[in-house]
Order: sequence, then C-alpha cells, then structure tokens
Amino acid sequence: VEDYPLGHIDDQVAPLSISKPGLWRSMQPVAEGTWKVIYAPHLAFGRDVLGGGDLDVSYLLKADGTLSSHAKWSNFPWIPSETKSIYLSVSGTYGSVSDNVCEVLWDKAWVRSVDKEGLTKDVPFDSLDDVPDSIPKNVINAMGKLFFIRPVSVFPVSFLSEDLVVFDFELLRTRICARKLAAQP
Repeated sequence: VEDYPLGHIDDQVAPLSISKPGLWRSMQPVAEGTWKVIYAPHLAFGRDVLGGGDLDVSYLLKADGTLSSHAKWSNFPWIPSETKSIYLSVSGTYGSVSDNVCEVLWDKAWVRSVDKEGLTKDVPFDSLDDVPDSIPKNVINAMGKLFFIRPVSVFPVSFLSEDLVVFDFELLRTRICARKLAAQP
C-alpha cells in the first residue's frame, strides 16, 4: 500500500471510466480477476501507527459475484520473531446498490501465519474451509463477523476500467485505488 496522494478524478480522466460503474451489468464484464490495492491512505496510516512494515492487500473477484481479500502483514515489530508474515483474509459477495455504488457483503474471516523456516507456504489460505479446524479458527471467524456491518459494505465508485478502480470508503472518509493484476483468478 502506497501513501502518495491520488487527488481527485478530474474531468479529463472521468470520461474514460465505464458508465454507471456501480451497476452489476457495468462491473461484471471487468470485475473478475486479482486486484491489488495501490492507494489507501487509511491503510498507510495504520501501517505507520503499527510500527511500520509491509502491508499488501489484494482482492480476488470471481464472475459469480463472490470474492475474497487477503491482507499480508510482514516486517512489523509486533510480529513474533519466528513468524515471516501474517495473512488476514475475508470472503463474501459483491454486487450493485445503484448506478455508482457497489456493495461488498463479507461473511467469513480467517488468518494464516507463515513461519520463517519455510515450513508453510507464504500464501494465504484460499478460504475458511482450507483452515485446519481449531478453536482459534472459530474465534477469528466470529470476531471478524462483528465488523461486517453496513457502513463498511457500501462503496461509491468514481472510476472503473478494465484494469483500474477508484472507490470511496465513506466510513473513514478516504478513497481507495486498486489495479488489476490478472484477469483470471
């Protein structure tokens, strides 16, 4: 996550956006794929407050309206010394609210800790079902569900193209930009 200013989408760039980017019929042809967050001031602020480190956030959107998100936390001073990175993941569905607003309904949360010795792959679990059964698995999922509320589910979309999206996170009064890395998940 970078912390350089994005500014506002000006009149010269806005016409390049897909029309009515919040509508399912507008977003669906370009949504499928892996999207990497490249601008999110709230995440950059959080990264700095938590001691600095590397924070990488991606979204995997599927054509059927399901999605998952993985936030990889590395090199933070609070991560145990035997741990290389920690993935915080969530999954749910995405869809339309209006012409310019989309909705993400999260329903599951999980984590994966990657050790420095390389005994575990440095990739997130694809889904909650892939996480070995345990009490922490159930606790993390239950805690995640406490944060799946409407104010963190609705996102006005100001720009959408085949490989770039800009949307607002109104709860925190911030704008997020993500670039598509791959067309097929």
